[in-house]
Parts: sequence; structure tokens; C-alpha cells
Amino acid sequence: RSDRDILTIATSDDDRYMAVGGRDNCVRIFDIRTLGKATASPITTLEGHKKAVTALAFRNRTLDLYSGSEDRCIRRYDLNAMTYVETLYGHQSPIVGMDCANKNRPVSIARDRTVRVWKVEEDSHLVFRPGGDVGSAECVSTIQDGWFVTGHDDGRLALWREEKKRPVGDIIIAAHGYQGTGAGGVTRGVMCCNALGLSDVLATGSNDGYLRLWKVSTEEKSAGIKPLDNIPIHGHINSIAMGPAGKFCVAAVGQEPRLGRWDRVTRAKNRFAIIQLGRDSNWQ
Repeated sequence: RSDRDILTIATSDDDRYMAVGGRDNCVRIFDIRTLGKATASPITTLEGHKKAVTALAFRNRTLDLYSGSEDRCIRRYDLNAMTYVETLYGHQSPIVGMDCANKNRPVSIARDRTVRVWKVEEDSHLVFRPGGDVGSAECVSTIQDGWFVTGHDDGRLALWREEKKRPVGDIIIAAHGYQGTGAGGVTRGVMCCNALGLSDVLATGSNDGYLRLWKVSTEEKSAGIKPLDNIPIHGHINSIAMGPAGKFCVAAVGQEPRLGRWDRVTRAKNRFAIIQLGRDSNWQ
């Protein structure tokens, strides 16, 4: 491990700012328009977290930024003024992921096996627990306001609605299959997920050799998740970003998981994979 490790990146949807967080406990803000120049450097560094920054999320169509950390806190910033706004408390374990749709209600996940929706304007939050033997959430993605998906370290994939405390529809078991064969086989965790904004398409990644596409329904009578397609990718898929209008997606692929070194995919290359999702795809 190194204090220079980058653990999370988020960009504003107006293509102005990129936020970078890592093991140095800071959030560094870059102006995307100046990146690539020899003198490119952070326009500001936001301090305050006491441990590594593991999650970042912009609120859609705004410059409101949220950061989550291993110190169990969420910090909110206003990048219009490049200032810190407030700290949100509630999680009892390190935060591993966040996302935010249009409403000012970020969704966060942590090692305490809870999912929390923060009602920032009302100074309160909702707590969701998968229950039973469901593992901790590894990733979260908002589908639209009030709806979100979580992927778990035991391979489960769940759809949630703010109005309900339990997952909506059937939970997908072993979304990325099993590691090993026979009685000793264990489910592969869902390491990352990302939904195409205001659509029904979700992408998930693990270390099974495939980026998987899913159809997410939020209709009252048919709410749930169904498989669409698989795209071969060798290695640990640690992050996914969907491109505009779903024309492509970018996957961050590595030999090892994002937050540890407990597994290794031999012969995998640390790289970005750009996957075209064109008209020939059978899910469009």
C-alpha cells in the first residue's frame, strides 16, 4: 500500500471537474479542461477525512460532491464555491461506495451491512438492511430517484426502492457465477455496478471473465432484474462507467481487487477497457 494510491474518481456531468480520492485522506479537484497540460495540477485539495477516501459521487446536474471514507463519515462539498458544507454521520464501518441521482439524496454502502439513503435537506437518513445471510454490499448505483441497485460480496444483486425496507423483486443469486467447482465452489462477489442514467440498463463486474449487462424494471408489477448480455473481459473489473446514451462503457480492469490484494487473476493486465455498445448489441 502507498499513500499515493488512488481509490476512487468521479466527474461532474458538465465535464468541468474531476474529483480524485485515495489513501492520502484528501479529495483533489482537477479542472478537466486543463488536464494533459504539463502544468496541470489540482485547483484545490479538500482535507478533513481522517482515513482513506474510498467513494466519491456528484449529484446529477449539480456541482454538489460527496465523499465517503474508511473513517465512516461522508463529507459534502459545494464546488461552485470550492468549499466544505457538512459531514454526515451514521455508518458504523468503513464506507465502500456511493451514488446520487437528481434529488439531494445520496445512497451509501459500508462494511456494517447497511445501505443508507441520506435526506440531506431534512437532516435525516433511511437505513436498509438486506437481512438474513446476505453479505456486505460492494457497490451501489442509482437507477432513478428513489430506486437503486446494490451488488454484494456474496455474489447477490438486489433492487431497492426508498419506500420499502427490503429488496424489490427477486434477489439475483450468484450474479457472476461460482469460483471453483463441486461442493467447494464459492460465489464470486459483485465488485462494481453502474446504470445508464434514466434507463433500464445496468452493468456489473467481477473476476469471472465477463462484464454483465442487466435489464432493470421499476414497474410496479414487474419490478426486478433480468440478464441481458455478457462481454468477455479478463481480470478483476473494479469500476464501470457508462458513456452518453449508452453508446459505450469503460471498465477499469486489474490483476487484483480495488481495495485489497486477497486475490489475483494471472495474466490479466491493469488497463482501461472501452466497450462499444452499438446497434449490433442484442439488448438495444
